[in-house]
Amino acid sequence: MRVALDRVNECTARTDGAPAEVQLLGQVSGSKDWPHIREYWTRRAGLTGSWPQRLGPGELVLNLWPIPPGAVGLTTGVGAKPEKRQPRKLLSTPSLLSFDRAQRRLNSESALAQAIASWVDDVVVAHSEFPRGLLLAPPILEEWAPKGQLLSRTILTFGLEWQLPSAEGVTWPAP
Repeated sequence: MRVALDRVNECTARTDGAPAEVQLLGQVSGSKDWPHIREYWTRRAGLTGSWPQRLGPGELVLNLWPIPPGAVGLTTGVGAKPEKRQPRKLLSTPSLLSFDRAQRRLNSESALAQAIASWVDDVVVAHSEFPRGLLLAPPILEEWAPKGQLLSRTILTFGLEWQLPSAEGVTWPAP
C-alpha cells in the first residue's frame, strides 16, 4: 500500500492544476450475489469482459469502486437486491479481485490492499486516467452477505497518511 500511495503522490507532484478527489470503496460479495452484480454492470456499462462468470462455493469477489468522496450513505443498499448497493457515479475504471480465503489465505483487508495497488498501477500510472493528479481518502471496506445484509463497513488507513480526510459516520456496525 505504501508503494501505491507513493506512486499516486509522485504522479500528482508532476502535474499542474487541481487534482481529482477520489474515495475508493471496496465491496466484498459472495457467490450468491455475484451473478446479479455482474449482470447489472454488464447492462449498465459493459465493464465486465474480464470478470468471472461465476464464483466457486467459497470464492468471494472484491469490487473496487472509485467514487466521489462523501458519496457513500450509511444505509445504501441495506436490505435490498445486490444491484441497489452499487455506486451510481464512478470517477474512473473500477478494479476487481476474486479470492478464496481458504485457498489463498487472503482476508478482505489484504484483498482490498491488493486491489488498490493493482488499480493504481493500471489506472493512475499506466493509463493516466487522472492527468491532473489524484488525492485519495482512506479506503472504505464493506462486507456483504446475501440479500443486502451489510456485515461490516470500515475505513482502513493501513497505517498510512492519506491526502484527504476519512469519511465520517461510515463504521458499521456502529462502535
